[in-house]
Amino acid sequence: MKILVLGVGNPILSDDGVGIHVARALARKNIPEVCVEELAASGLELLDVVLGYDKVIIIDAIQTKGGMPGEIHILDENDFEKSVHGSSPHGINIATALALGRRVASEKMPKEVVFVAVEAEDLVNVREHLTPKVQAALPKIIKRVEDEINRSK
Repeated sequence: MKILVLGVGNPILSDDGVGIHVARALARKNIPEVCVEELAASGLELLDVVLGYDKVIIIDAIQTKGGMPGEIHILDENDFEKSVHGSSPHGINIATALALGRRVASEKMPKEVVFVAVEAEDLVNVREHLTPKVQAALPKIIKRVEDEINRSK
């Protein structure tokens, strides 16, 4: 099974970079048969990265009403459509990009996409480090992604 772990976010917007931080930590582990990539965009650019994989695990920041920074949400494609994070007025969100990919390149699209959405505290301030609560949650987030990888093997 070809597995892609994809960290999504902007590494200079505090907690928005949590997916990138997790991807970099996992890449250093050199997990056999797992490709790890980073993506600063979240629209159509996503399709170029996910094609040809059986399973894709996307790590990204999210903000929900009442969520606690560092909390992990496991979502599927339908759940992610409800989130406004990851979309912009000039592009499309991840869920829309995946749906489009399934229409135009269904045989190359991953059969399973799992979102590991991490509750963010700060998505707007320009700084290259995570807030303390999200930083403290990194080992737990990395472990959760590794568990998802191992579930597929």
